[in-house]
Amino acid sequence: MHSLTFNDDSTVKRLRWVMVGAIIFSLINTLAGQPPSFWHDPETAIRFDGLSIHSQTNPMFDFFLGLGWQAYLACTMCYCAAAFLMVSLLPRKIALVTTFSLIFAHYFTGSSWLAVRWHFGVEGAVVYGIVIGTVMTLSVLPAVEDADAAINTLRWPMLGTMILDYAVTLAGQPASFWHRPETMREGNQLARVFLAYGWPGYIVYALLLVAGTFLLLRVLPRIGAMICVLATTLGAFGGASNWSFYDWRMGIWAPVAYGIVVSVAIVSLAFANNEKPSMNFMHSLCNCDG
Repeated sequence: MHSLTFNDDSTVKRLRWVMVGAIIFSLINTLAGQPPSFWHDPETAIRFDGLSIHSQTNPMFDFFLGLGWQAYLACTMCYCAAAFLMVSLLPRKIALVTTFSLIFAHYFTGSSWLAVRWHFGVEGAVVYGIVIGTVMTLSVLPAVEDADAAINTLRWPMLGTMILDYAVTLAGQPASFWHRPETMREGNQLARVFLAYGWPGYIVYALLLVAGTFLLLRVLPRIGAMICVLATTLGAFGGASNWSFYDWRMGIWAPVAYGIVVSVAIVSLAFANNEKPSMNFMHSLCNCDG
């Protein structure tokens, strides 16, 4: 009988704690965001999209909230422990894909609580993405075989998520937008400024953001560049996921599946090789030219 073999990869070991943090952040927001009636009548619980747990729109697993906060807390902690154990046992590449996928999924739910329940809007999601991107960077960058090459290759998943975000934003506009741009639908106030000039204005906005981000990646030190590329990827992922979930009502599995696709691309491009020995930690983080 074979004994369980735990993954000894340092990147997985560090990144799984980021995953746990994202899960706990969603848990805290879920409980803190409940209406006062929830604590004596759990059936009045709401989800991160502001709807009742019994809503037939985009059904989710939050029905556990209807059993009370104790049951929800117990189920979530069991889920968190199971996820932690799973990524600790899986082979390195699969463990990394799983960990990144769960981080993306819980970034979406956490940022939705910030935007919908706490009314922080797009700005809240952006700040949350920067926080997660920073913690992810501190977790993965020291063990990357070639940090500069990893940052360069991660630009392409970032670009893909940005382009998809811009594309679905235009696709999600009402028919009236194309001859009356003031009827736009968009939560990002900066994007609204450019959308007011119609689709050509929005294309200019997209090109400026892409060019500006790529330029920023060239001048920032490694740690800043990695934070920028991961935070931008998270933000663009959230932007496209919002359209699929809130506007097109494709359910929670649309953001989950999208997160898996992005995670596969990230791991395949930047983390496919074996990790390097853990050495020269601060030099690896801060040196721009290696």
